[in-house]
Amino acid sequence: MTQTKQPAGRSSTSTGDFVAPVSSTRASKFSHVSASAHDVLLNNFQLKKKSYKVLLHGQQLVWERLQKINQPPQGNETKAPLPPDSPSQPGGIYSYGPQSKVLHIDDVVSIRSADTKASSLKPPSPPGSERSSGCSGDVVPGKPTSQYLTINYAMRLSKSQTDCNRWELKRLTLFNSDPYIVRQWDQELQIRLQSSSPTRMRVRRLLVFINPYGGRKAGAQTYERHVRPIFQLAGVDATCITTQRANQVKDILLSHDLGVYDAVCCVGGDGTVAEVINGLIFRQMRELGLDEQRPPYIPRPALPVGVIPAGSTDTIAYSMHGTADVRTAAIHVILGQHRGLDVCSVSNGQSLLRFCASVLSYGYLGDVAAQSENYRWMGPRRYEYSGVKAFLNNRGYDAELRMLEEPDLLLTTPLEDVPQSPDSVCSLGESVPSVCYANCQRCSFASSIQEQRSSFLIQEEYREAERNPQEETEDSHLTASEAALLRPRLRLPTGSISSMKNLGNDQWKVVRGNFFMICGANITCACARSPNGISRYSHLGDGCLDLILVKKTSLLNNVRFLLNTAGRSGDIRNLPFVEVYRTREFQFRTFSASEEDYSLAGSCQPIAPPEEMATNSSSTEFSSWNCDGEVVTDLNITMRSHCQLIEVFMRGPNFYSKPLKGGTMPETPASSSDNVYCCCKD
Repeated sequence: MTQTKQPAGRSSTSTGDFVAPVSSTRASKFSHVSASAHDVLLNNFQLKKKSYKVLLHGQQLVWERLQKINQPPQGNETKAPLPPDSPSQPGGIYSYGPQSKVLHIDDVVSIRSADTKASSLKPPSPPGSERSSGCSGDVVPGKPTSQYLTINYAMRLSKSQTDCNRWELKRLTLFNSDPYIVRQWDQELQIRLQSSSPTRMRVRRLLVFINPYGGRKAGAQTYERHVRPIFQLAGVDATCITTQRANQVKDILLSHDLGVYDAVCCVGGDGTVAEVINGLIFRQMRELGLDEQRPPYIPRPALPVGVIPAGSTDTIAYSMHGTADVRTAAIHVILGQHRGLDVCSVSNGQSLLRFCASVLSYGYLGDVAAQSENYRWMGPRRYEYSGVKAFLNNRGYDAELRMLEEPDLLLTTPLEDVPQSPDSVCSLGESVPSVCYANCQRCSFASSIQEQRSSFLIQEEYREAERNPQEETEDSHLTASEAALLRPRLRLPTGSISSMKNLGNDQWKVVRGNFFMICGANITCACARSPNGISRYSHLGDGCLDLILVKKTSLLNNVRFLLNTAGRSGDIRNLPFVEVYRTREFQFRTFSASEEDYSLAGSCQPIAPPEEMATNSSSTEFSSWNCDGEVVTDLNITMRSHCQLIEVFMRGPNFYSKPLKGGTMPETPASSSDNVYCCCKD
């Protein structure tokens, strides 16, 4: 098919084409167009030697195959399938023709124009180079020569029968013989692509930590084979550090300059992710001059975190993305959409020990973590071997737990502040448990409450400063807004501004018993073998954790518990020997533990051998804590949740779409399961 060159600066439309407003600047005097969401571009391009009409409207790119139709009567023009909403109404839901294909700018990875198709397929120039500052394919800014425009984008496999949360890369190469039109489209797309928002940040410089010893010891190969090509395609300048020892990631984050990086990424298992989070939080505490052992508040790190799974179970990555696919995790990093993730602090009676990102478990999982350290040579199978041994031993541990009950948000929140979605309202009241998903209403509501708290505390800080202008505070190097945002993070109640003044209404519940396992789950802790995880209804950013208590019973009941965690239709809440509490904080102590004998401050003392433990009564046996795969042997433990303490590159999981055999799936908003662009808030 021959391509007809149109006059410079005009849309190449015909009678059967779209009729839409197009930027009408002269090509010879073309300059940068403002990044307005209302700008509209409409031109004809060739895609795989077939003619397509392509429309750029707001944050959406639409293309549709040109069809040969009979000449319509004079005066009747074929109208463009523009959205029914006026462009002056941002955030509207657009609809196009049934044959149109729609791509959201948030899903675009990179854009490049060039003289030839092969050149346009090359990765974009790294940040800071001369070519990256202007048009992607033209060497001389005054005279464009590019005729090919390649758009690399990502798409979720929403119709997949095996993994609907997996993403893959796609490519769209457009041809137009008029280089001025190509340059105009290139510049407009680049402006939209580089524009940032509160929930999206395009990473240009990235610090990557690679753990070559985690899981199957394939961290370096995973990065080189799957992750590096994706980062190069997006034009990300990645600085890679391969770790050689434990706690090396934390030491680097505490001592090196991170000002040149936009984000931090790790390639490894749950232990590597926890090490990055601990390093960033402790670094922020050190920069603010806080006591790391007994901090008055927990500050929020400035850099977001990317998680690339390369471990044994990868529960953190699976809970965030709904899959442990490596390429999917890398795609989420380059797309730049991020959400707040809850982080829990773990402390004993004297000091802060560490921060937990996934689960803190005592009893069965604690025994598995401690015993598996002796079988690292087995690789991931060491967990199966240690798990079978601990399962057959079926030990119970006496303990007392004091938990801070989570109040009903419907009783402490004004009606106008409560989301109007029936699912979200039920989830807030906890009468019907809700599952965390992309665009989760509960997590969004918690984020809005955090913003209300921040503004409320800033106002209180300014009022206090006006009353005491001469008073010197401990955080004198901080501004009033920074101090107000950070100081009360450990003491904030749950609820809206109207309930902030009721600081003394916290209700504590005490539970005593003999337990097979005790878990404080910050996330669902899902993995490939347990798609729902141990805490199916735990949310990623609601400021709460699930305390799961499994009583000491028979081996048969333990088998029932494992089967309920392994299947998609199982629910441990239905088991009579399992109790689940939603709380913001809990305290643990053993009945017969004394501080003189067990003031270990986070050391990794191994558990006594099985033959020695068999001679003791159940009341004198002590387990260890499994904190993100690491062993903590303190007995008196306090776990506290901090709402959305760190930003992580994720959009949230989407529900598995395959029908279940034994029941129905939990209800979710249609946008989280039916729409490919379910995570884009337009």
